[in-house]
Amino acid sequence: PGKIEPIVSGGNRIFKALSDTLREYIIADGQSYMKPALTQKVDNQNLHGLTAHDMVMVVHPLFMEEARRLADFHVNHNDLSVLVVQPQQIYNEFSSGAQDISAIRDFIRMLWKKAPTGKTPRFLLLFGDASYDYKDVIAGNTNFVPTFQSRESLHPVSTYATDDFFGCIDDDEGGLTTDILDIGVGRLVVTTAEEAKMAVDKIIRYTSENETMHGDWRNVIAFVADDEDYNDHMMQANNLATMIDTTYPNYNVDKIFLDAYPQVSAPGGQRIPAANEAINQRVSKGALIVNYTGHGGETSWAKEKVLEVADINSWTNYNRMPVFMTATCEFSRYDDPERVSAGELVFLNPKGGGIALFTTARPTLGNPNYNLSRNFYNIALQATSGQSPYLGDLIRISKQMTGPGPNVKKFVLLGDPAMKMAYPTYSVETVAINGGDIIPGVADTLKALQSVTISGRITNADRQLLSDFNGMVYPTIFDKETSVTTLGAGGFSPMVFSVRKNIIYKGNVKVVNGEFSFTFIVPKDIAYNFGGGKISYYASDGNRDAAGYFKQIIVGGMSKDVLNDSQGPEIELYLNNEKFRSGGYTDENPVLLAKLKDESGINTVGNSIGHDIVAVLDGKSNYPFILNEYYQTDVDTYQRGTVRYPMFKLAAGPHEITLKVWDINNNSSEKTIQFVVVPSEEIELGQLLVYPNPSNGSFSVEIEHNQSETELQARVDLFTLSGVNVISLEQHIFADGYRNNVIAWNGISATGQKLDPGFYIGSVSITNLSGDTASKSFKLLVTR
Repeated sequence: PGKIEPIVSGGNRIFKALSDTLREYIIADGQSYMKPALTQKVDNQNLHGLTAHDMVMVVHPLFMEEARRLADFHVNHNDLSVLVVQPQQIYNEFSSGAQDISAIRDFIRMLWKKAPTGKTPRFLLLFGDASYDYKDVIAGNTNFVPTFQSRESLHPVSTYATDDFFGCIDDDEGGLTTDILDIGVGRLVVTTAEEAKMAVDKIIRYTSENETMHGDWRNVIAFVADDEDYNDHMMQANNLATMIDTTYPNYNVDKIFLDAYPQVSAPGGQRIPAANEAINQRVSKGALIVNYTGHGGETSWAKEKVLEVADINSWTNYNRMPVFMTATCEFSRYDDPERVSAGELVFLNPKGGGIALFTTARPTLGNPNYNLSRNFYNIALQATSGQSPYLGDLIRISKQMTGPGPNVKKFVLLGDPAMKMAYPTYSVETVAINGGDIIPGVADTLKALQSVTISGRITNADRQLLSDFNGMVYPTIFDKETSVTTLGAGGFSPMVFSVRKNIIYKGNVKVVNGEFSFTFIVPKDIAYNFGGGKISYYASDGNRDAAGYFKQIIVGGMSKDVLNDSQGPEIELYLNNEKFRSGGYTDENPVLLAKLKDESGINTVGNSIGHDIVAVLDGKSNYPFILNEYYQTDVDTYQRGTVRYPMFKLAAGPHEITLKVWDINNNSSEKTIQFVVVPSEEIELGQLLVYPNPSNGSFSVEIEHNQSETELQARVDLFTLSGVNVISLEQHIFADGYRNNVIAWNGISATGQKLDPGFYIGSVSITNLSGDTASKSFKLLVTR
C-alpha cells in the first residue's frame, strides 16, 4: 500500500495514479480515527515462564478459594506439585485475551513440551461446569470452564462433548476422534461457590484416612444391568463380574440384574420397584464402585426408571460414597445450561451420592462400552509396584488400551483426577481353622451345626505381620454360590447367573498386635451339598485398613454335634436409635434398628424358605424385606448383634413393621413396632416429655420429632402464669434419631435465683438448617 497526497483544486481533491492494474483506494481526512476504549486493567503475568507441575487446575475465579484449598491438600497429602491458573490468564497469553479452548490446550502442551523426561504433567482438573453455549446467549449459562464440542453436534449418535481435547497434546492432535489421551483429565461440575466448597469437602473427606469412612463397603463392586437387547447388558455385566470374582477375589460382587426382579404396571409405564429398592440400598450401604450397563438418559436408568433424580437426591451415604461407572447414554450431559443431569446430581449431592463418575455425556454404543469397561477394571483393580492408580491415570490408560474413536470421547471423568479410590491398603490372611494350620491346596470343611474357630493376621505387601495394628476385623463367611434364573419379563429369554449371597456368619472381631481369632456355629440351613465357600475380610485400626479373602474351604454336610436349643432369639425393635418408642414420629426415610440375641447365634444363611431375617411393612407379606446381609454381630461374640436397615420414601401416616428372626437351630421369634411418618420438609414435634414433673426446680426436656440425621437448634422458654419470662435456654444438637434430650436445667438462674413454688407455662421449639420451626407448650409444677 502507498500514500498519495491529493491536489486541492477549488472544492475538489484530485490525484493521479497508474491504472495498469486493478487498484483499490481509501480516502481519509485524518480527523475522525476511532480511539480504543480502556475496558479493564490486565495484570502482568508470565505463564510462559512457568515450569511443569504434576497437576494443573484451570479454575474459574468464582472457585479460586476452594481450588487453592484442594491444591494444598494434594501438595500435603499426595506429595504432588500443583499449579492453579484461571482461564482468562491463559487466554491473555495464548489467544489474545479471547475465549478459546485451543488456548487451554496450548498452555498444557507448552508445559508438557518444556518438562524434562518423566516430569510431564499427569493431571488436569477443570474446576467449573461447562456449556455448549460459548457466547452466553442462554440466561443462567454455565460456561465456567469451556469444553470441546464436536462438529456433529446435532447428530443423534455422532455428537459428543469431550474434555479429552485438552489432554491430547502430541503434534497434530486435539480435534480428531483418533487422537490418544496423554494426561488424565477430570472436571468438577460446580456452578456456585457453595457447590465448590461441598465438592472439595467431599474429596478431602473421602481421601483422608478417617475411621468413619472405613468399612467393608470398600470390598464391594456392584453391577446393575438393564434387561433389554436380548440380555446383552446383563451378559456383559455378568462377564465383568465373573472376571472380578476370578481374577480379583479380594472384592465381593453384588449383581442387581433388572430381569431378576418382577415388573409392575404403573401410570407412567412398567416399573421394577424391587430393583429400585436394591439400588438405593446398595448405595446406602456403600460400594467401592457402582457399575451400570444398559439404556439410560439425562434423568434415569432404563425405560423402567429404576434410578431417578428423586432417588439420587435422597441418598445420605456421605461416609460410603462409590465411584460410579455408567456404560449408558448421556446420563451425565454436563454441558446443558438448562438442565442439571442425573449424573451431575450424583456428584453434587451434599449428603453423599458419588465421589466421582466415569460416565457419558452423549449417546454411546454397547459393545465399545463393554470393551472400555473391561479395560477399566483391569487397570482399576491391579496394583502396579504395590501402588493403586489415581483416577486420572486409570481413565487415561483405560482409554489408551481401548483405542481411539468417538465412543471413547463421550466418556468423561466427573471428579478429581488426582484422587484414588478407597482401596484397602494392607492384607488380611487366614492362619488356622480349628487349630490346624493352613496347608496350600488342602481345604477345610465347614459342616452344619459345627463350631468353627478361625485365626488370622494383618500383613503388609511383603506378608510381614503388622504388629502395631490394633483395631477390628469384620469377617464374612459365605456359603456356596447359587444360581438365579431371570424372569424373561423384558420379552427375551430367561438368563441364568450365579451369586454368592448366603452368609454363614458375619463377625465383628478385635485385632490385637496384628492378630485375631473368632468362633461361630455353622447354621443348620446351609446347603448340604459340598462346594467351595469363601471368607472375606475387612479390617481397620482407625487410621489404616486392610482386606483379604480365603477360598480354601468346603461347605456342606452335617456335623455330629447336637445343639440343645429350643428358644427363639430375643428381639428389641427401634427406629434410628434406642430412644425410639413404638408409635412415635419418623421422617419418610427411617432406619429399622433391631437388637438380637440368641445363645446359638442368628441364622443369616438364607437357604431355607422362610428362615431369613424378614421384615414386613404394613402386613404386606407378599413384599417382604430380606435383611440377612444387614445383620452385624457385636464385638467378639456370635450370640448378639444388630440389624440396621434403611427404608426410603415411605408414605405419610401410620405404619407398622414386623420382624421375624431365626436362630441357627431354626427356632424363630417375631416382634412388631408402630410409627407415624411425617415428611421431613414439614418439621413437627410429637410427644413432649418434661421430667421430673412435679419438680424442685431442675428439669430436663425430651422431644419427639421428624428430623433425623441433621442439626437442630432447640429453645426452651419458661413463664409464670402472669406471662413473665423466668428462663430462656438454647441448645445446639445433632439429631441422630427421632427422640432427643434437648435441655437439662439445674433450676438455678444465672443470678443464683431458684424458681418459686407454683405452676409455670413452658414452650419448646426446634429449628432446622432450613430455618423451619416447630414448637409445643407444657406445664411445670415446682414444689419444695
